[in-house]
Amino acid sequence: MKFFRNKPLLITAAAVVLLLVLALATSGERTVTWVESAVGSVAQPVQTFAANVSGAIIGFFENLFHTTDADQENQQLKVRVAQLEQNLTKMNQLEQENERLKGLLNYVEQEQDWEYVTASVIGKGQGIWFDIFTISAGRNAGIQKDQAVVCADGLVGRVISVGATWAKVSALVDAGFSASVMVERTRDNGMISGMLEAGNNINTLKLYYLPSGSDLVPGDTIVTNGLGGVFPKGIVAGTVTEVTRQSDTTNSNALVEPAVDFTRLEEVMVIVSRQPEGE
Repeated sequence: MKFFRNKPLLITAAAVVLLLVLALATSGERTVTWVESAVGSVAQPVQTFAANVSGAIIGFFENLFHTTDADQENQQLKVRVAQLEQNLTKMNQLEQENERLKGLLNYVEQEQDWEYVTASVIGKGQGIWFDIFTISAGRNAGIQKDQAVVCADGLVGRVISVGATWAKVSALVDAGFSASVMVERTRDNGMISGMLEAGNNINTLKLYYLPSGSDLVPGDTIVTNGLGGVFPKGIVAGTVTEVTRQSDTTNSNALVEPAVDFTRLEEVMVIVSRQPEGE
């Protein structure tokens, strides 16, 4: 075993064997007899095979015992590169999270008369939509059932159940959600509800109960009107994409695209209280 660990001795031995093989192979410079020629012809394939095998064996041992400091350094560099790539990915994720949180902060600054609890989304139902999802704050943070949930883009939904350290939220795209709203431009009041339920993939809201003859056009912004005591006034819910029936108040008046992207929801804010006017 000590022999195999001695690189110089092992390389020297391999060199000696190689020289002996070369010496035997080139010793035929003298005139050969017909017997030697016949024997050589028969033995040539065997010699060729033996040479190939010996070359392979020498290459194997060179690779096995020829691990230099440069090889080790190269392996260490590969590991380091992999670590740096992981760190870069984490930095990019943190940068994106920072941008999202800055958006939430700007929203809070615009609505300074509200008190918020910021929480991360920690679970959701099956599928790509966040119709019912769980957040990382509960009674420990002052969250209660039926409190409004928002993000930097607008209305997200409302709290439907609360635990000690978690809460479940029903998003406004869910078929069981509804909210009292108004058309920002015309100030006409109505209702919105979600259309997403088992068996469909409709990420759209329907707007209904508008006054007969309401001047509604695609592009109108829909905001909460503050009625009902759950959602404060002025939170953006979405934008009208299609006007359907303005005369029939029992059916939808329009289809509305939500302001929030419910496929990429990571942080939200729960409105836990609203300061009295004038404070």
